[in-house]
This record gives sequence, C-alpha cells and structure tokens, in this order.
Amino acid sequence: MKLKLMITLICTCLFMSCTKEFEEINSNPNNPTVVEPDFLFTTSIFQSMNLYGGTMNREIFFNYTQHFSGFQGEFQRFTYNNQTNNTYWKNTYIDCLQPVHQIELKYSNNPLYKNRVAIARIWKAYIFSNTVAIWGGIPKSAALTGEPAVPYEKEEEIYYSLLDELKVLAAELDPTGDTFSATADRVYKGDVQKWKKFANTLRLRLAMRIANSSPNGDPVTAKKVVQEIFQDEANTIKAQDESAAATFGLTSDTWSPLYDRAVYNYKANLATIPVLGESLVYHTLPYQDPRLTVYAQPAKKGPKKGEFFGQNVSYGGGGEFADGKINPHTGLKQEDYSQIGERFLKPDAEYVFISYAESCFLKAEAAMKGWWGDPNPEKYYYEGIDASFNRYGLSATQATKYKETPGIKWSTASDTVGRQAAFQDWLQICSSYIPAGDNFKRLTMQHWLAIPMQGIDAWTLLRRTQVLEFQPQFGTYDGNYAYMPQRILYPTDERQTNSAEVQKAATWLNGDDNIFTKLWFALPTRKNPNLPY
Repeated sequence: MKLKLMITLICTCLFMSCTKEFEEINSNPNNPTVVEPDFLFTTSIFQSMNLYGGTMNREIFFNYTQHFSGFQGEFQRFTYNNQTNNTYWKNTYIDCLQPVHQIELKYSNNPLYKNRVAIARIWKAYIFSNTVAIWGGIPKSAALTGEPAVPYEKEEEIYYSLLDELKVLAAELDPTGDTFSATADRVYKGDVQKWKKFANTLRLRLAMRIANSSPNGDPVTAKKVVQEIFQDEANTIKAQDESAAATFGLTSDTWSPLYDRAVYNYKANLATIPVLGESLVYHTLPYQDPRLTVYAQPAKKGPKKGEFFGQNVSYGGGGEFADGKINPHTGLKQEDYSQIGERFLKPDAEYVFISYAESCFLKAEAAMKGWWGDPNPEKYYYEGIDASFNRYGLSATQATKYKETPGIKWSTASDTVGRQAAFQDWLQICSSYIPAGDNFKRLTMQHWLAIPMQGIDAWTLLRRTQVLEFQPQFGTYDGNYAYMPQRILYPTDERQTNSAEVQKAATWLNGDDNIFTKLWFALPTRKNPNLPY
C-alpha cells in the first residue's frame, strides 16, 4: 500500500509545520501550525468525487453497469490494467481516506470538535463501504498508520463494523453542536441533522447490500439493522434537499473530469468519448421514460441521427448468435452515438452519493422482505419514481403518466405486443420485459434507472440482485465472452509491499484473485439462457 508515502504526503502537503501542542493551533493566523479540519474535510470530499465520479467511473463502472459506454481498452473488454488499479488503490487510501483520518486522529479528544469528528468518521465509513465493494477484504482498522504490512480484514467483518459504527455516530451527532463551515462541507453545507440522515441511510444501504441468504450475505443481521432504522425513519433521507450530493467547480483544477474529457478536450479524445449505453435505451425508450432525454442527447450524426442510440459492449462480435441479423454497431465511431446528457457534461456537474430516490427504493425493497415496519413496498416504489423525476427537473404529470405504464405500474406486465424487439438489445438475447407480479425486477430496474453516474452504487446493485439483463462482453482478448466482472484484483503494488496479507485476503475469496470471483454479498452470475454456454 506504501502507506509511508501516504504519511509523507499528508505531513508535507497538508500540515506544513507540525506541532505537538494543540493549544498553539492557529495562534498565528498568518502561519498556521496545523491545518483546520475544514480543509481536510473538503479535500476528502473533493477527492472522493474525483475518484468515484472521474476516471474510475468512466473506465470501469460505465462499462460494468451499462448506463453509458466508457470505451476504455482493458476495462471495456472486462479485463484490467495493473497500473491503473494501483492508482485507484492509492487514491482511495491517500487522497480520500487519509484527510478524514487525520481529523479523527488530531481532534478526537477535543470536545469543541465532537460533531466534526463524527461527521469525518461517517464520511470515512462511506469511503470504506465503497472500497470493500470494489476489492473485497481490505485493510480497515489498522490502515492509515504508515506501516507497510497492514492487516486485512474479511468483508463480513468490515460490514459488521461499519453498521455498528454508523449507528453510534448517528446517535452522537448533536444538531446544536459544532459543525463544518458551509464552504468546507460540500455535501450538506454544515447541516448536522442531514449528516445524521445520511449516516442512517448509508446504514440502510449496507444492510440491504448484505441481505441475500447465506453464503451470499447475512439476512439475519440485515433484518435486525433494517428494523432498527425503521424505528428512527424520521432520521433517514426523506426529501430531495436531503440527498447527499456535491458539485464540481468552474475552474480547470476543480471542474468535472467528464466535462474535461468529453467537452473541453472533445476533439483530442474523439475516438474514446464516453456515450450512451444500449442497455439504458431498451430499459427506457419502450416505456416512454422521459428521463432518457435527461440522460442522453439524440445522435447528431451517423445512421441513427436524431434518435437515441446507445453503444453496446460487444463491437462486431456475437454474429454466431445473431441468426444472420446485421450488427448495427459495425464500423461506427463514438460520434455516431447519442452523447451523454448535457446535465452531466457541465463543468460544475453534481455527483450524488445517496439520493432521496435511492432511499425510497431501499425502503421498498426492505418492505418487500417484510422487514420494514410499513409493509407497503408499492408506496415507497412510487415515491422513489417521483423523487427521481423531480431530481431531473421532470414534472409530476410526467411521473404520474409513467407510473401508469404497463410494466412500470406495480404488479403489471410490460406491453410488448407487436413490439417485442423494442424491449431487447440488438442481438435479442436480453430484454427489459417485466412479467406480471415480478415486483423485485421492477423495483431493481427503477433503482438502477435512478442512479446514473453513480457507477459504484449501480455496479453493487447489479451484483447483489442479478435480475436485469445485459449482454456479456463478446470478443474478449481470449476470443471468448465474459459476463459483468464481480470485483477488481488486489493491486500489484500491494502484493509487493504487503504480500503476506494480500495472500491471506485472497484465500478468503470465493475463488481466485480475479475479476470474476464474486464477493461475499453478491449473488452468483446469472447466465444468459439464450447463449449456448
């Protein structure tokens, strides 16, 4: 992990000249001896946005979750790049985790910073919740100390500790106590009560993540946590302005990585510009979902000019399964597809960590299992659709009409009469068709549709549910095809500097240390019944 480098960077870049005497902090405002937690907190939030909403999103998550197509070499073909993987690991521990760890380290014993330390720890839990979902077992409790040989912990141990920590931290927050400044807190502008709601909703997300039956999770623990959260539902995300989100900036060092690549440097990156994914089209267009007009733009050139046309993960492959059908993607360039929606291409675009819509869908899922005190999943399902439409500037009238659409309306079947192909991918091996009564698929589809750009969250949702139908990657480097990857490998740098612990962690996996070995919470890959193997 090279954590010694981590400490060096923090000390040289953040703390300037350090002191052991806390009473001397900021004694000279023109020559501070210790950086205030506000700076550390905003640094961690911004770096987390850059990680989860930047290159990692475009290169990996776009290609895994198929809202969009990232067109990025190895990851696009469901393989991997060691150098890039090393960078993601270092960015996680150095840029994202270390700043908030320093808040905890330096201010935990100072009662004047009680809320700020708790919020920093909640944010730290959020980052760890993503990290364990990407790699599996990771260093957590003993991480960030500067030691090269850092113990790893099992996935389930990390989830249990995160669930316990978030419960305690949410309870500790005092709405009348200290807080970060509005400029430092890019998420909630210093609103402590909203951080309490974030902590409880993140806890709900993690409980539902591990809700599958053993050995793919722990439903007993998940149910217990969900029931606890219901008792304090008022302190979960229940309104649009309680969504956890932050915006990038308007200058070259703060603007959105997607804007930088797909707008500001469009011509230089023309061959690899990310575009709309085909899977998003056949999950929206046949249902007349107006969110498609937000998520993408009609193609401006090419054979489908003026239409919503998404790129498929399979370029030119799959002919042997296509029964002679012509592949509409053969020979096309990125500019022949629908570009990503303008909302997401702004320099100061938002990145969402947890939304009001997701909170609703998590509650609906918990209610379907009989764990939520309100046994009405349909109510939360429709509330989630309303919240999603509202977030993207669509009207209540549009949402009402959409909710009455066959297949979208609770317990109804999709209307595919005379237009079955509209619900399918071009190869006609995947479909967004929803049978009558399959409310879990219906709910999962709406959850997935509500979180574009939240690549890590969408990938986790798909792995734990395995109900939506996406094409596998045809024509991989070995000439075969592959389904959506389940994890990312442990970085090669970590294998060199912390070899014994990585080898130990690898033995905890459900298979080899590769991208197709499922993690503890996930369901096994669901094979496409239309493929021969």
